[in-house]
Amino acid sequence: MDIQKLINDYTDWLKSEITFEKIGEYYEITTPYLDSANDYLQLYVKQEDNQILFTDDSMTINNLKMHGITLTKNRKIQLQRILYQYGVQLDGDELIAKAPINNFPQKKHLFIQAMLRIDDMFSLSKTRVSSLFLDDVQEFFAEKEIYCTDNVQFMGKSGFSHNYDFLIQRSKTKPERLCQAVNNPNKTAMSNILFAWNDTKLVRGNNSQLIVILNDQNSIGKGIEEAFITYETKVILWSKRNNPNNIELLSA
Repeated sequence: MDIQKLINDYTDWLKSEITFEKIGEYYEITTPYLDSANDYLQLYVKQEDNQILFTDDSMTINNLKMHGITLTKNRKIQLQRILYQYGVQLDGDELIAKAPINNFPQKKHLFIQAMLRIDDMFSLSKTRVSSLFLDDVQEFFAEKEIYCTDNVQFMGKSGFSHNYDFLIQRSKTKPERLCQAVNNPNKTAMSNILFAWNDTKLVRGNNSQLIVILNDQNSIGKGIEEAFITYETKVILWSKRNNPNNIELLSA
């Protein structure tokens, strides 16, 4: 498998699919990424002196509210964690970020990832309306004494930074394992994770593994699980998390 070619193909596709339009003092950027409502993700940028201002025009939080999701105290804590992870701030309901002009590509990448992450983690399962999926995964790890570092970031070969929910350190018998909890396993989530992983793997070493925990209480998109497996990713379905093979995969 030519990983470098796959990364180049992905970035070429992304460049060709992104469109922009001047609206007042902002540029509206439309990405090929779909949110949980199957709408294309949009952000707005403008130059302020030698910096670029990024905003989502409050769309991310407003979409959550439109779907009846209330930001409880615990969810606000999780939201702030995600924002901190990607270097984004909340101004009222508006996601914002600033970056020097020469850091535009990296900051745009992180801003989009923050929007996608919030949309994914806060789109709650119909059967789990009281907590977030990431909370459930953390509680499961604690229950099974799976020791890990949460909220880690690595620089990929492309120069982009990529965030992972958990890092399980290598041991005498197990390789390093990076883990992502995926609340809504759709094509957008899959594409982002595989791009990040293929980019990260080039600098982390051949023995590193990626594990994705898919919330199958929500609908899993057609071909998603198979695509992860094709690209040498270990898949754990949430409903089968207590399977001995899955516990063994996560243990030290």
